[in-house]
Amino acid sequence: MSYPKSFHCVPGCSVKDERVLSTLVRLLSKGRVALPIEFRRRLKIDAGTILNLTLKGGRIEIVPLRPVPRSETFREYSEDDIRRLLKEDRLDSATAAKVRRLLGRTKPA
Repeated sequence: MSYPKSFHCVPGCSVKDERVLSTLVRLLSKGRVALPIEFRRRLKIDAGTILNLTLKGGRIEIVPLRPVPRSETFREYSEDDIRRLLKEDRLDSATAAKVRRLLGRTKPA
């Protein structure tokens, strides 16, 4: 599954209370499931929280997605970084000639 770009999966949610919770719930109309309040409180989820559902064999795994802080989503590059990356991205002439030959081109694009 692909997640919204500003969210990430939290595989081991940092919940202080590690006691196992278990309960029975009934499937509601249109396939809806109501999560008990104690589950929502411990996972710190509420209406609008995006959940990732995974079917594993005969089990459904539900994992809350958390917003990624903006500082973790983007890296800012300086002009020097960009120049260095562009320079490193160049092909040597022998490799460039081989690529052109394989692509059926004789002149640089």
